[in-house]
Amino acid sequence: MTIAMMAQFGCHVERISSNEYLIPTGAYENPAEYVVESDASSATYPLAFAAITGSTCTVPNIGSASLQGDARFAVDVLRPMGCTVEQTATSTTVTGPPRGQLRALAEIDMEPMTDAFLTAAVLAAVAAGGEDRVTRIRGIANQHVKECDRIEAMCTELGKFGVETENLADGINVHARVLSELEASEAPSVHCYDDHRVAMSFSVLACVVQSGAEIRERRCVGKTWPSWWDVLARDLGAPISGSDPAFEAHSDPVKADATSVVLIGMRGVGKTTLGRAAAVALNREFVDLDDFLERQVGQTIPEIINRDGWAAFRSHETQVLRTALTQAHATGAVIACGGGVIESAENREQLRAHVARGAAVICLTPNMEHVAEYLSRDKTRPAYAVTSDIHEVYARRLPLYAESCNYEYLVDKSLLSGDENSEGHGAWTLIERDFIRLVQFATGRELNRVDLNGPSFFVSLTAPSVREYLPTKLEALTAGAQAIELRVDLLGGSEFAGADFNDAQVAASFSAFVHKQFALLRHNSRLPIVFTVRTQLQGGAFPASADTLRLQLLRNAVQWGAEYVDVEVDAKAPAVFAKRQNSMVIASYHDTTGEKLQWDSEFAAEILARARACGDIVKLISFARSWSDNTKCQQFVQQHHSTTAPLIALNMGYTGQMSRVLCPCLTPVTHPLLAAAAPGQISVRQIHQARSLLGLLPAQQFYLFGTPIQHSPSPCMHNAAFASLGLPHTYELKETATVDELLPVLAHASFGGASVTIPHKQTIIPLLDTLSPAAQRIGAVNTVIVRDGQLYGDNTDYLGIVGCLQQAQLSAHTPAFTESVALVIGAGGTARAALFALHTLRVPHVLIYNRTQERAQTLCDEFSSLFSTLSVTDSLDAASSKQPTYIVGTIPASDLCVPDSLFNVRGVALDMA
Repeated sequence: MTIAMMAQFGCHVERISSNEYLIPTGAYENPAEYVVESDASSATYPLAFAAITGSTCTVPNIGSASLQGDARFAVDVLRPMGCTVEQTATSTTVTGPPRGQLRALAEIDMEPMTDAFLTAAVLAAVAAGGEDRVTRIRGIANQHVKECDRIEAMCTELGKFGVETENLADGINVHARVLSELEASEAPSVHCYDDHRVAMSFSVLACVVQSGAEIRERRCVGKTWPSWWDVLARDLGAPISGSDPAFEAHSDPVKADATSVVLIGMRGVGKTTLGRAAAVALNREFVDLDDFLERQVGQTIPEIINRDGWAAFRSHETQVLRTALTQAHATGAVIACGGGVIESAENREQLRAHVARGAAVICLTPNMEHVAEYLSRDKTRPAYAVTSDIHEVYARRLPLYAESCNYEYLVDKSLLSGDENSEGHGAWTLIERDFIRLVQFATGRELNRVDLNGPSFFVSLTAPSVREYLPTKLEALTAGAQAIELRVDLLGGSEFAGADFNDAQVAASFSAFVHKQFALLRHNSRLPIVFTVRTQLQGGAFPASADTLRLQLLRNAVQWGAEYVDVEVDAKAPAVFAKRQNSMVIASYHDTTGEKLQWDSEFAAEILARARACGDIVKLISFARSWSDNTKCQQFVQQHHSTTAPLIALNMGYTGQMSRVLCPCLTPVTHPLLAAAAPGQISVRQIHQARSLLGLLPAQQFYLFGTPIQHSPSPCMHNAAFASLGLPHTYELKETATVDELLPVLAHASFGGASVTIPHKQTIIPLLDTLSPAAQRIGAVNTVIVRDGQLYGDNTDYLGIVGCLQQAQLSAHTPAFTESVALVIGAGGTARAALFALHTLRVPHVLIYNRTQERAQTLCDEFSSLFSTLSVTDSLDAASSKQPTYIVGTIPASDLCVPDSLFNVRGVALDMA
């Protein structure tokens, strides 16, 4: 087409070979007259309308003399399908057969007119004539990489009409249905992937479906034919009505039942150790499948293998796995499987079925050097095969593990030392802690989500490695933020600069690198992670051509337990959203110019609808070209944001900074220690200062209630934190002998909250409106906050005690809480919190010591139902005979003498005075 047009302007190109041309030097000469042809691709839609409805349509200015390949559509496609075609050099007329009598095409090569394949495909859906009713379209491989993967899009959307298809590398097979079979009780809703050709093609098909169809993203036809809907209704007579469907909030996919958690992975990776830790945290039974097998069979695994061989062992394993997952331990357990359980296809199917029942099957991914070293020492189980190299075994098993699990956890102690071949000090403590965190997330017990009822922030990491923020920067730069964004597209640095991410080996290497970065960030922060792979098309750095790897990384993020996964609104987004498990999807769209996403445009409303269809949270980012863009953005937010349909909306650029200040939730922020991830990005401190100046963040007063408190460092700490974060609040001491003196403070409009210490932890309760469940059970309050205009009392002492004891238990490797005796010294408010903490940790046997035994006995009577045994001891010497593993002191040490005998066993002592 290009060569023919050049010839008309006096430049004659000689074709030397299939990919070589000789272009003479010269100047173009304008012809006396040149007629600009109509768009032949767009002409296929009215012609197809005639074909599918049995009517007649003429398109002028497109005929046999056309330079465009799509001009052959009528002759090469519609005529063989049964249409009458009359074509002159400059016009084309098509008359369709009676409705429902189009014929299937056994095979057609559409390489010269690839864009027209979508039109052909919707006709093929009702072309029920022919031997097998199947139209086979070939030569369209480039349609996998157009505005969307058009072949995949057609397969997906035709499926909504009940039409079967096959998605091929070079084409598509369409199995026609009789028109009456396409009738549905309600109109199918067609997702157009922001692709004009998808929208116009399905509008043709909708004209012959009795129920019609809803074509979403109607605006997308503006790329080539903005008035298409008018032409379809006015000129072709199709019944059309506008529609703005109401948004329905997505149901939360969280799974929080008691279905057993299953661990798989190589022997030596830590399934038993981590499984036991998780079982304790979840208060579940731990089951070692190999031990269970030996009990069921009555032989040890080495005996089975030595006598009957590996095949017999695998057969027993399959039966035992079925029994465990469906009968004996279907719920309430953490099950650790043998390393080779996935060798059997039947076992893999059982594990996938367990996932389908809502369970978490977690694959532990190892550092294979550590595993190989461990297996060289461990002789308790037979090797898989004498001649097998462990690395080769793992490489073979890796895809089998991947197809069997829905979560994955990286176990690599070297991450915490910075050396691939060494183990960081205390690394296993962090690995256990964060594994428990993943299990709690996967089971829905602790989702670690951000409260979206008010302003919140996530800080965007922009360095090529998380290690650049360690060991001290990360804590500083995340101060005031509620989440951390891991910008995957910015990771890797020189190691992956210019790499071909479509190369399988490179993609695998980058995925492994990203997994390590994710794990390293998880080990060093408890904040939720926003996992983002921003493409170049959306202002990021990830190659737009590496869609396969991008989709895999997003799916990995869900399996790794990322709390939030940022997914750009495109053809890939619905697939990620459908498999998001307990992660929340942030459906995002970025316009780095501000030309397309204008807040008062129809496009803004339509991209919002598209994003809501494939996301729990919507993130729309434009670029401010004038100050008024901030006002328009704020109006858009006020109209569309709610707690059930959260919306992140702002403008990039210096002029757009005010929109960041006004963003309702999850505002992306930077920090002086970071390079900004986007133009105009500002810090938490700057946002707080601006909101304060605008009157959106009124100054509040916070206090410490109690006596004696004159030496408390709390005001220094809190006021320094307020100043650092740009908050206008103040914190001061309020020392009173009685709580009645606090009434004016509590009633003041500027009261923001208070810390409560002795002697008011219990006496303040009557002054409060509501209590947290923990405060109610403990019977003491150490924190007062204002919530919805009411005074809300909470107790966080017990959480601090739980956290300290858990950390110390992991570090010191002391006995499990469920197998221990504990001692609480004191009988006041903090002692009450200590008892509740020990109950939370499921410590079965607890002693209470207090100088006034009557108070200790009162406390004992009140909390006795929480423990197997709870008793009062009359002396610390007597308590030492019970050998308590965990001791919590709640009274000043200067007031009593603690005997050395209390510390004769390996344990943990926590001073809370």
